[in-house]
Amino acid sequence: MRIIFAKLSDDRHTLEIVREGGARERVECETRSYLTHDLLHYAVEREAGLQGGFWGLLAQGKSLADMNDRTGAAMNGQAPDLAAIEQVVGALSGTVKGRSAADLVAGMRRFAESLETAMPEWLTEELVRGVEERMRQLLGRWRATPFGAVMELGW
Repeated sequence: MRIIFAKLSDDRHTLEIVREGGARERVECETRSYLTHDLLHYAVEREAGLQGGFWGLLAQGKSLADMNDRTGAAMNGQAPDLAAIEQVVGALSGTVKGRSAADLVAGMRRFAESLETAMPEWLTEELVRGVEERMRQLLGRWRATPFGAVMELGW
């Protein structure tokens, strides 16, 4: 699967998914709300080798509409893995803002303990540092992408 982000302006971009065989889906997004979150999903899922997150499920054939179905019907059976990944992605937003890998993992551990659940085994300081580096590269590529051009990622 190819993931194509097209920079329309400082505020808008498109996300296009091109699957094996050429099937395409495209949506226009507000950049401030979605771009960093989508790139964090990519970085986390790639660094941890996960297939049950946003990008992995799209690669397996889920549609963008399925992923945004607020009723949950389209994602029936995917919720536990997707929820865990979403929780980690949300917490990793702090690394983009300078929070250390050690602080993030310790905070996630405390949070999981408070809920009497287990933290994902793949969530380590090494993974967080890998995500930070991948995000540095992805955001640098995005900043260097001129208006009207695209940044393409493979899955």
